Amino acid sequence: MAEAMTRERLSGKVAVVTGGTQGIGQGIVLRFLKEGASVVYCSRNPANDAENQKLISEIADGPERAHFVAADSGDRRQMHALVDEAAIRFGTVDIIIANAQGIAPGAAIEDKPDGDFAMTLATGFYHSLWLSQAALPHMQASGGGRIILMGSHWSIYGHPYSSDYNSTKGANESLTRSMASEWGRYGITVNCIVPAADSVVFKQHRLRDPEACRRIECTIPMQHMGDCETEIAVAALGLCSANGRFITGQMICVDGGAWIAPPLLDHKPGVDLHAGRGQKLVGG
Repeated sequence: MAEAMTRERLSGKVAVVTGGTQGIGQGIVLRFLKEGASVVYCSRNPANDAENQKLISEIADGPERAHFVAADSGDRRQMHALVDEAAIRFGTVDIIIANAQGIAPGAAIEDKPDGDFAMTLATGFYHSLWLSQAALPHMQASGGGRIILMGSHWSIYGHPYSSDYNSTKGANESLTRSMASEWGRYGITVNCIVPAADSVVFKQHRLRDPEACRRIECTIPMQHMGDCETEIAVAALGLCSANGRFITGQMICVDGGAWIAPPLLDHKPGVDLHAGRGQKLVGG
Protein backbone atom coordinates (compact mmCIF):
# COMPACT_ATOMS: atom_id res chain seq x y z
CA MET A 1 0.00 0.00 0.00
CA ALA A 2 1.40 3.41 -0.96
CA GLU A 3 2.61 5.58 1.90
CA ALA A 4 0.31 8.50 2.72
CA MET A 5 1.79 11.98 2.27
CA THR A 6 3.10 13.67 5.43
CA ARG A 7 2.64 17.42 5.87
CA GLU A 8 2.93 18.10 9.63
CA ARG A 9 -0.83 18.73 9.80
CA LEU A 10 -0.96 17.99 13.54
CA SER A 11 2.19 19.79 14.61
CA GLY A 12 1.91 20.87 18.25
CA LYS A 13 -1.29 18.89 18.90
CA VAL A 14 -1.68 16.34 21.69
CA ALA A 15 -3.72 13.19 21.02
CA VAL A 16 -4.95 10.35 23.22
CA VAL A 17 -5.55 7.04 21.42
CA THR A 18 -6.99 3.94 23.10
CA GLY A 19 -6.21 0.49 21.75
CA GLY A 20 -3.15 2.05 20.15
CA THR A 21 -0.84 -0.93 19.76
CA GLN A 22 -2.59 -2.94 17.06
CA GLY A 23 -4.76 -2.52 13.97
CA ILE A 24 -6.57 0.77 13.49
CA GLY A 25 -5.31 2.23 16.76
CA GLN A 26 -1.71 1.49 15.84
CA GLY A 27 -2.23 3.01 12.40
CA ILE A 28 -3.58 6.21 13.96
CA VAL A 29 -0.74 6.45 16.48
CA LEU A 30 1.91 6.10 13.76
CA ARG A 31 0.18 8.45 11.30
CA PHE A 32 -0.38 11.14 13.94
CA LEU A 33 3.24 10.97 15.08
CA LYS A 34 4.39 11.35 11.47
CA GLU A 35 2.14 14.41 11.21
CA GLY A 36 3.83 16.10 14.18
CA ALA A 37 1.44 15.28 17.04
CA SER A 38 2.40 14.10 20.51
CA VAL A 39 0.50 10.90 21.26
CA VAL A 40 -0.38 9.13 24.49
CA TYR A 41 -1.81 5.69 23.75
CA CYS A 42 -2.79 2.60 25.68
CA SER A 43 -3.36 -1.13 25.66
CA ARG A 44 -4.28 -3.55 28.44
CA ASN A 45 -1.13 -5.59 27.82
CA PRO A 46 2.27 -3.82 27.91
CA ALA A 47 3.74 -6.63 25.79
CA ASN A 48 1.57 -5.45 22.90
CA ASP A 49 3.68 -2.29 22.67
CA ALA A 50 6.86 -4.03 21.48
CA GLU A 51 6.14 -3.56 17.77
CA ASN A 52 5.12 0.07 18.28
CA GLN A 53 8.37 0.87 20.04
CA LYS A 54 10.35 -0.33 17.04
CA LEU A 55 8.18 1.54 14.52
CA ILE A 56 8.11 4.73 16.58
CA SER A 57 11.91 4.71 16.87
CA GLU A 58 12.04 5.13 13.09
CA ILE A 59 9.98 8.37 13.20
CA ALA A 60 11.86 11.65 13.64
CA ASP A 61 11.50 12.66 17.32
CA GLY A 62 8.92 9.88 17.63
CA PRO A 63 10.13 8.46 20.95
CA GLU A 64 10.03 11.95 22.51
CA ARG A 65 6.46 12.57 21.34
CA ALA A 66 4.99 9.13 22.09
CA HIS A 67 4.05 7.72 25.47
CA PHE A 68 2.53 4.31 26.22
CA VAL A 69 0.28 3.65 29.23
CA ALA A 70 -1.00 0.22 30.29
CA ALA A 71 -4.72 0.83 30.84
CA ASP A 72 -8.05 -0.99 30.57
CA SER A 73 -10.72 0.86 28.60
CA GLY A 74 -13.40 -0.64 30.84
CA ASP A 75 -12.09 1.14 33.93
CA ARG A 76 -13.28 4.73 34.41
CA ARG A 77 -10.43 5.71 36.69
CA GLN A 78 -7.84 4.42 34.26
CA MET A 79 -9.40 6.31 31.35
CA HIS A 80 -9.45 9.56 33.32
CA ALA A 81 -5.86 8.91 34.40
CA LEU A 82 -4.87 8.36 30.76
CA VAL A 83 -6.16 11.81 29.80
CA ASP A 84 -4.53 13.36 32.88
CA GLU A 85 -1.22 11.74 31.95
CA ALA A 86 -1.36 13.29 28.47
CA ALA A 87 -2.13 16.73 29.88
CA ILE A 88 0.66 16.51 32.47
CA ARG A 89 3.26 15.19 30.04
CA PHE A 90 2.47 17.37 27.01
CA GLY A 91 0.54 20.33 28.46
CA THR A 92 -2.99 19.77 27.15
CA VAL A 93 -5.28 17.39 25.24
CA ASP A 94 -6.46 18.41 21.76
CA ILE A 95 -7.62 15.09 20.28
CA ILE A 96 -9.41 12.02 21.59
CA ILE A 97 -9.54 8.83 19.52
CA ALA A 98 -11.74 6.33 21.38
CA ASN A 99 -10.70 3.26 19.45
CA ALA A 100 -10.60 0.45 22.03
CA GLN A 101 -13.35 -2.15 22.30
CA GLY A 102 -13.67 -5.30 24.40
CA ILE A 103 -15.03 -8.38 22.63
CA ALA A 104 -17.24 -11.23 23.85
CA PRO A 105 -17.91 -14.56 22.07
CA GLY A 106 -20.79 -14.59 19.60
CA ALA A 107 -24.15 -15.87 20.86
CA ALA A 108 -27.84 -15.60 20.01
CA ILE A 109 -29.67 -12.75 21.76
CA GLU A 110 -31.63 -15.14 23.94
CA ASP A 111 -28.38 -16.76 25.10
CA LYS A 112 -26.29 -13.62 25.58
CA PRO A 113 -25.40 -13.17 29.27
CA ASP A 114 -25.85 -9.74 30.84
CA GLY A 115 -22.12 -9.71 31.53
CA ASP A 116 -21.35 -9.61 27.81
CA PHE A 117 -23.50 -6.52 27.36
CA ALA A 118 -22.00 -4.88 30.45
CA MET A 119 -18.42 -5.54 29.29
CA THR A 120 -18.89 -4.37 25.70
CA LEU A 121 -20.72 -1.23 26.81
CA ALA A 122 -18.05 -0.45 29.42
CA THR A 123 -15.08 -0.97 27.08
CA GLY A 124 -16.74 0.66 24.05
CA PHE A 125 -19.49 3.15 24.89
CA TYR A 126 -18.58 4.14 28.45
CA HIS A 127 -14.88 4.38 27.67
CA SER A 128 -15.73 6.81 24.86
CA LEU A 129 -17.83 8.84 27.28
CA TRP A 130 -15.22 8.81 30.05
CA LEU A 131 -12.40 9.92 27.75
CA SER A 132 -14.50 12.72 26.29
CA GLN A 133 -15.65 13.96 29.70
CA ALA A 134 -12.07 13.98 30.98
CA ALA A 135 -10.81 15.86 27.91
CA LEU A 136 -13.58 18.47 27.88
CA PRO A 137 -11.99 20.93 30.37
CA HIS A 138 -8.70 20.87 28.46
CA MET A 139 -10.45 21.49 25.14
CA GLN A 140 -12.57 24.28 26.63
CA ALA A 141 -9.45 25.97 28.01
CA SER A 142 -7.69 25.84 24.62
CA GLY A 143 -10.72 26.91 22.60
CA GLY A 144 -11.51 23.66 20.81
CA GLY A 145 -10.68 20.07 20.10
CA ARG A 146 -11.44 16.94 18.11
CA ILE A 147 -13.15 13.76 19.31
CA ILE A 148 -13.52 10.62 17.19
CA LEU A 149 -15.51 7.57 18.25
CA MET A 150 -15.77 4.26 16.42
CA GLY A 151 -18.89 2.72 14.85
CA SER A 152 -19.34 -0.49 12.88
CA HIS A 153 -21.08 -1.90 9.83
CA TRP A 154 -22.25 -4.70 12.11
CA SER A 155 -24.35 -2.19 14.03
CA ILE A 156 -25.78 -0.73 10.83
CA TYR A 157 -27.14 -4.02 9.49
CA GLY A 158 -27.59 -5.89 12.78
CA HIS A 159 -24.94 -8.56 12.39
CA PRO A 160 -26.18 -11.87 13.85
CA TYR A 161 -24.88 -13.11 17.21
CA SER A 162 -23.16 -9.81 18.06
CA SER A 163 -26.04 -7.92 19.67
CA ASP A 164 -23.89 -6.62 22.53
CA TYR A 165 -21.22 -5.29 20.16
CA ASN A 166 -23.82 -3.91 17.72
CA SER A 167 -25.67 -2.12 20.51
CA THR A 168 -22.45 -0.59 21.81
CA LYS A 169 -21.49 0.78 18.41
CA GLY A 170 -25.02 2.14 17.93
CA ALA A 171 -24.68 3.88 21.29
CA ASN A 172 -21.39 5.42 20.14
CA GLU A 173 -23.13 6.85 17.09
CA SER A 174 -25.83 8.46 19.24
CA LEU A 175 -23.24 9.77 21.70
CA THR A 176 -21.38 11.31 18.77
CA ARG A 177 -24.42 13.36 17.76
CA SER A 178 -25.21 14.35 21.33
CA MET A 179 -21.70 15.56 22.12
CA ALA A 180 -21.46 17.36 18.77
CA SER A 181 -24.71 19.17 19.56
CA GLU A 182 -23.75 20.21 23.09
CA TRP A 183 -20.05 20.90 22.67
CA GLY A 184 -19.92 22.65 19.31
CA ARG A 185 -20.16 25.96 21.19
CA TYR A 186 -16.70 25.22 22.60
CA GLY A 187 -15.13 24.69 19.19
CA ILE A 188 -15.13 20.91 19.64
CA THR A 189 -16.02 18.63 16.74
CA VAL A 190 -17.21 15.07 17.37
CA ASN A 191 -17.46 12.44 14.64
CA CYS A 192 -17.79 8.66 14.34
CA ILE A 193 -15.75 6.60 11.89
CA VAL A 194 -17.17 3.33 10.53
CA PRO A 195 -14.14 1.48 9.12
CA ALA A 196 -13.61 -1.54 6.90
CA ALA A 197 -10.03 -2.23 7.88
CA ASP A 198 -7.43 -4.90 7.41
CA SER A 199 -7.45 -5.15 11.18
CA VAL A 200 -5.98 -7.73 13.53
CA VAL A 201 -9.32 -9.54 13.60
CA PHE A 202 -9.68 -9.61 9.82
CA LYS A 203 -6.10 -10.84 9.42
CA GLN A 204 -6.84 -13.66 11.86
CA HIS A 205 -10.01 -14.49 9.95
CA ARG A 206 -7.99 -14.55 6.71
CA LEU A 207 -5.64 -17.14 8.22
CA ARG A 208 -8.60 -19.32 9.23
CA ASP A 209 -10.58 -18.95 6.02
CA PRO A 210 -8.74 -17.13 3.22
CA GLU A 211 -11.39 -17.98 0.63
CA ALA A 212 -14.18 -16.42 2.71
CA CYS A 213 -12.11 -13.27 3.16
CA ARG A 214 -11.41 -13.12 -0.57
CA ARG A 215 -15.17 -13.26 -1.24
CA ILE A 216 -15.79 -10.50 1.29
CA GLU A 217 -13.18 -8.21 -0.26
CA CYS A 218 -14.55 -8.87 -3.74
CA THR A 219 -17.89 -7.37 -2.69
CA ILE A 220 -16.18 -4.09 -1.76
CA PRO A 221 -16.06 -1.65 -4.69
CA MET A 222 -12.39 -0.89 -3.92
CA GLN A 223 -11.72 -4.66 -3.76
CA HIS A 224 -9.78 -4.70 -0.48
CA MET A 225 -9.94 -3.90 3.21
CA GLY A 226 -8.39 -0.58 4.14
CA ASP A 227 -4.82 -0.33 5.34
CA CYS A 228 -4.96 0.82 8.95
CA GLU A 229 -2.39 3.61 8.60
CA THR A 230 -2.57 4.79 4.99
CA GLU A 231 -6.32 4.48 4.41
CA ILE A 232 -8.18 4.44 7.75
CA ALA A 233 -5.95 6.66 9.90
CA VAL A 234 -5.76 9.36 7.23
CA ALA A 235 -9.52 9.86 7.54
CA ALA A 236 -9.06 10.49 11.25
CA LEU A 237 -6.18 12.80 10.35
CA GLY A 238 -8.39 14.87 8.06
CA LEU A 239 -11.08 15.21 10.71
CA CYS A 240 -8.52 16.19 13.36
CA SER A 241 -6.63 18.68 11.20
CA ALA A 242 -7.66 22.25 10.42
CA ASN A 243 -9.45 20.88 7.34
CA GLY A 244 -11.99 19.18 9.61
CA ARG A 245 -12.98 22.23 11.65
CA PHE A 246 -16.54 22.42 10.23
CA ILE A 247 -17.34 18.68 10.15
CA THR A 248 -19.16 17.45 13.23
CA GLY A 249 -21.91 15.06 14.32
CA GLN A 250 -21.23 12.77 11.37
CA MET A 251 -21.04 9.01 10.97
CA ILE A 252 -18.41 8.60 8.25
CA CYS A 253 -17.90 5.26 6.50
CA VAL A 254 -14.21 4.82 5.66
CA ASP A 255 -14.71 1.52 3.96
CA GLY A 256 -13.92 1.50 0.24
CA GLY A 257 -17.66 1.38 -0.45
CA ALA A 258 -18.37 -1.63 1.81
CA TRP A 259 -21.51 0.15 3.07
CA ILE A 260 -23.15 -0.26 -0.33
CA ALA A 261 -22.10 -3.92 -0.65
CA PRO A 262 -24.08 -6.89 0.72
CA PRO A 263 -22.48 -8.48 3.81
CA LEU A 264 -21.15 -12.02 3.42
CA LEU A 265 -20.14 -12.71 7.02
CA ASP A 266 -22.48 -15.64 7.64
CA HIS A 267 -21.37 -16.59 11.13
CA LYS A 268 -22.98 -19.18 13.39
CA PRO A 269 -23.68 -19.14 17.14
CA GLY A 270 -20.65 -20.14 19.16
CA VAL A 271 -18.11 -19.16 16.49
CA ASP A 272 -15.59 -16.93 18.22
CA LEU A 273 -14.17 -14.58 15.59
CA HIS A 274 -12.02 -12.95 18.27
CA ALA A 275 -10.54 -16.13 19.74
CA GLY A 276 -7.91 -15.31 22.33
CA ARG A 277 -9.07 -11.71 22.63
CA GLY A 278 -12.11 -12.22 24.87
CA GLN A 279 -12.62 -9.90 27.81
CA LYS A 280 -14.72 -9.69 30.96
CA LEU A 281 -15.97 -6.65 32.88
CA VAL A 282 -13.48 -5.43 35.47
CA GLY A 283 -14.87 -6.35 38.88
CA GLY A 284 -17.74 -8.29 37.25
